[in-house]
Amino acid sequence: MIRIGDFARLGNVSVRTLRFYDETRLLQPLHVDQSSGYRHYQASQLRLLHQIRSLQELGFSLAAIREALRRDLPVSELRALMEQRHSELKSQICGDLRRLRQIESNLRNLANSHKVAPNVLVRQTKETWVVSLREKIRDYAQADELFGELERKVPAHLLTAQRSALWHSCGQERGPIDCEVLRCLKQPIKVGRGLRTYQLRAGTAASIFHTGAEETMGESYRILTCWLSSSGFRLHGAKREIYWIEPDAKASCETLTEIQFPIAMNSAGRSKWGRAA
Repeated sequence: MIRIGDFARLGNVSVRTLRFYDETRLLQPLHVDQSSGYRHYQASQLRLLHQIRSLQELGFSLAAIREALRRDLPVSELRALMEQRHSELKSQICGDLRRLRQIESNLRNLANSHKVAPNVLVRQTKETWVVSLREKIRDYAQADELFGELERKVPAHLLTAQRSALWHSCGQERGPIDCEVLRCLKQPIKVGRGLRTYQLRAGTAASIFHTGAEETMGESYRILTCWLSSSGFRLHGAKREIYWIEPDAKASCETLTEIQFPIAMNSAGRSKWGRAA
C-alpha cells in the first residue's frame, strides 16, 4: 500500500486534494489506520485519480464526475456527456467573445476621447411566435395604421401586450419605408390574407432603451450606430423597436422604447437596413 503523501506525489496532486476527494466520496483510500488516521492507497487507484483530474480539467462538476465514476459509463453515454460539455463550452466561448468585442470597442472609444456608451447592452433575444403585417409606407407615423389593421384581424386574447416593428428600409434611402409591424402570439394561429405568422428567430442584439418623444429617438439610434461602427460586430438584419410603454393621453407616464440592432461577428460588407439614425 502507498501512504497518502507518496500517492499525492505520484498523482501530482496535493495531500489536501486527496483528503477532499475522500470527504466528497470521489476517491476513498483503500485503508485508513484507525490509530493514526493515516490514509493508504494502492497503485491501481492512480488510474481513477487521473480520470477525476482529467474530467475536472474539462470543467465537469464534482457531482457529474461522481455520477460518471459510480456508473462506469459505457462509451455511448460518455460520448453524450462529452458532447453536452462541448456545447456548453462553445456557448461560453461565444459569450466571452461578445464581451471581448464590447471591451475592445470601449477601449477604442476611450483612446479616441469619445464617450463610452454603457447603456448599450449586447444580449440574446428569444425565439417567439409573431403575427405580422408588412407594407411600404410614406412616413413612420403610418406604422400606427398598420398596427390598427393587424389588431382588427387578430383576436386580442391571442396577443401579448407589447407592440414591435421591424424596419427593413428607411427614409434615408430616398424611397418608401419598408415597415413590418409585429405582435407576439401566445400560440401559433391561422391568419387571413395579408397577415403572416412565423417564429421570430433567437439571436444576438445590441440594445438601447429610449425614453421620451419619438422625435428625439434619432439620438438613441446615433448612439447605437456609433457603438456598432467600432464594436467588431456588423448589422445582421432589420432593426427592431419594441414599444414597452406607449403614449397615453389619459396617463402622464413616460414612453419607453427598446431599440435593437441584430448583430453578428464583423465581416466584409455592412447592412443598411433600419430606421434612419
